[in-house]
Formats: sequence, C-alpha cells, structure tokens
Amino acid sequence: HSHRCRKQRARYRRRLDNMGMWLATGKFMAQTAGVLLAETLACQKTAEFIPDFHDRIWGGSAISSAIPKGYGAVILVNVIGASLALVTLSFKVSAARKEYKVDLPAMYATGKDKKSVTFNCIQRGHQQALETFPTILASSLIGGIRYPLSVWLFGCGYIKARLEWAKGYASGDPQNRYSNMWAKHIWTTLVGLQVAAIAVAVELLVK
Repeated sequence: HSHRCRKQRARYRRRLDNMGMWLATGKFMAQTAGVLLAETLACQKTAEFIPDFHDRIWGGSAISSAIPKGYGAVILVNVIGASLALVTLSFKVSAARKEYKVDLPAMYATGKDKKSVTFNCIQRGHQQALETFPTILASSLIGGIRYPLSVWLFGCGYIKARLEWAKGYASGDPQNRYSNMWAKHIWTTLVGLQVAAIAVAVELLVK
C-alpha cells in the first residue's frame, strides 16, 4: 500500500511539474506576443508620423522590397553575434580541458571530484547552447523578415543571457546557472523568437 502511495505521489509531482512548465511557456508566449504587437503598432504609427525612421527599419532593402532594411541587424546580431558567443564558450571549454586535464575525444570528465564536476559544468554550458542554437538561428531568420526590431532585441537579450547562464554554470555548482537575473532569459528569448516565426508562418497561410 505504501509503495502504491509513493508511486501515486511521484506521478502527481510529475504532473505538477509538467503543468508548471506549460504555464511558464504560456506566460513567455504572451509576453513576447506583446512585444511583436508593439512593433506592429510602431511600424504603423511611424509610417504615418515619422516616415524616414520607418523606412530605416521596415522599408524594403536594396536586395528585395520584401526584406526590410532592419533585417541586416538581425543577421549581424542573431546570426553572427550569437555564433561568436558560442565560439567564446568553446574557448572556455578548451581552456578548461588544459586546466583540468580532460583530453579529447572525451566530452565529459568521468570523475566525481570537484575538478571533474567543474569541468563538466563548463562543458555543459557550451553544449546546451549548441543544442538550442539551430532553433535560435532558424526562428531568427524567419521571424526577422516580419519583425526585425523585435527579433534583433531578442537576439541581443539571448547573447547576454546565454553568456551569463554559462558563467553561473562554470562556478561548478549547477544551481548557479540561474544566479544572474539575465540567465533565465535564455528561455524568454528562445520562446520570443519562436513566436515571431510562428506569426510569420500564420500570416503566410492566412493572407
């Protein structure tokens, strides 16, 4: 009977955890949708009252009238800047390999001592960034066509958040990865970019 109760409590906790994850995702989506809405309104109002400013961001580029001029900032930050952030994290892993004597091709240290755990935390800070980068890149390139300003802002936030998250993780205590207020925004910015890409997809299908 007690074993069955423990299993039921474990299932209940998992359901609560899943519910919390979906609620957090819904909150992020609502917040970032508000950013996209604000850009849409700004685009409309500046076209009416500040046409020169509007043209610098949302006006058609020399490459194509369908690609806004602000898309250049998306490429510089979300593609090139974010790539350089990942390269920076890879340098930290390389330095940690020398310091903690973890040779290639081993990805992680196998020991449980403090040095091994610290190296694994540094490696994980880089590896987790690599795991999410394809989504960041694809969502930026799609969403930036329609929402260049918002996507650029999300890209700036992502780079800052990603570096702070990895810095906290590199302390050797995984709990510290969210110790900086910016760190949690690795998820806010990721969801924001996905929402932007979804909005573009819906617009293409509906209009």
